[in-house]
Amino acid sequence: MKKILFTIITTILCTSNANAQLSPFDENAPVGWASIGMECTGSNNQNPVTVSTEEELRAALQACKGGKASKTIYISGNIEVKEKLRYDGVKNCTIYGLPGSSLYNRYHNDNADNAGFFFCQKWENCIFRNLTLLGAGAYDISATDNMAFVTSKNIWVDHCDIQDGVDGNLDAKDDADNLTISWCKFAYYIAPWPNSESADHRCSSMWGSSNSRDEEGKLNSTFVNCWWHHGCGQRCPRIRWGSVHIANCLWENGTEDDPAQYCIGVGHGSDMYIENGDFRGTVTSGPHLKEYLTEKKVFNFTVTGCLGETNRQEMGPGCTVAYYNPYNDPNYKCRVYDASLVKEILTNPENGAGATLDEDLLTTRGNLNYGNYTPSAIKGVSDNGEAQVVGIRYYSINGALLDAPQEGVNIIEFQMSDGTKVVNKINK
Repeated sequence: MKKILFTIITTILCTSNANAQLSPFDENAPVGWASIGMECTGSNNQNPVTVSTEEELRAALQACKGGKASKTIYISGNIEVKEKLRYDGVKNCTIYGLPGSSLYNRYHNDNADNAGFFFCQKWENCIFRNLTLLGAGAYDISATDNMAFVTSKNIWVDHCDIQDGVDGNLDAKDDADNLTISWCKFAYYIAPWPNSESADHRCSSMWGSSNSRDEEGKLNSTFVNCWWHHGCGQRCPRIRWGSVHIANCLWENGTEDDPAQYCIGVGHGSDMYIENGDFRGTVTSGPHLKEYLTEKKVFNFTVTGCLGETNRQEMGPGCTVAYYNPYNDPNYKCRVYDASLVKEILTNPENGAGATLDEDLLTTRGNLNYGNYTPSAIKGVSDNGEAQVVGIRYYSINGALLDAPQEGVNIIEFQMSDGTKVVNKINK
């Protein structure tokens, strides 16, 4: 246990010395599926350009079309996008939103080409960070998502605030693969626009296009530290096909006056591992996990360590594979913490989910907060079966609660999973 305390203390000290505004639980790197097969590096921060108009943004994306160039695109200010951003075959690109920036399209219409933002077909090794995307509200026009990945791979979407998608907030289909969605916030604040197809299409994220399109072995994805907030009625996410890890996520997507239909959709061909999430803040008219039972009933899922949901495993009678567990892959790396911390961490306006990154974090890779940690598939910190550390607080020598260790003597308190506390003293 002494070795564990030393490691955690080292981590805390690193938090105060470097990137103190970044959550100590934020790895600041594409964990999970995005870096399986190849490392997801985006542009490696090469060839930077700052855009502040739709025309400049389109010119920058056009330069990347077909993989012609690596480029780092910084979005500055609030840019109105009047037509879908579709540039196929982009590779090795990073798109950052500078603090306070946004892309918005509030125009309500029936033309699919004039709604949504990024339609990414055959994109590869690309990163989206700190973007705020403001759509026109749910109307159920196909292929008008705020962000859609089609036949794309090794994609990292991080710290984005994605609101009011017309068809969806963020979707993936048609053999898209190796996707990580981390520290993102999804919401619907505009009342839905009813049409002949749907009276309420506030559907956040659909994985897979149809039951009949066989995408087995694709759509492998990680949702980690994501927050489904106000108005997300369903698909948070809904999974067809794909092996999907959903970890340390928060659902607050329904209220007594406006209940959500469900949280996670269990669709055909889906394999899910739902870990250490917090469902306590959602109000749904049905179960949190809605099973779309197809004729063959091919699905399996595991729920473990969540608040507001029972630990369990379920498998459709047509499923012939073992229960999915991402940690069975030695190359899979995703650090997961106790569910009791999820709400406090993700709703922190300074460094929680959403577009909360400061400008000086937009070009960094790796989180020095982790100190001696190597990101791996660990579930907290333990020692030979002993209790895990589930929370950390630090105090001055006089007992005052601190946001971070100060110069001089500090008291460190570790809250353990068995309800006990371990207290130590360090000198910084």
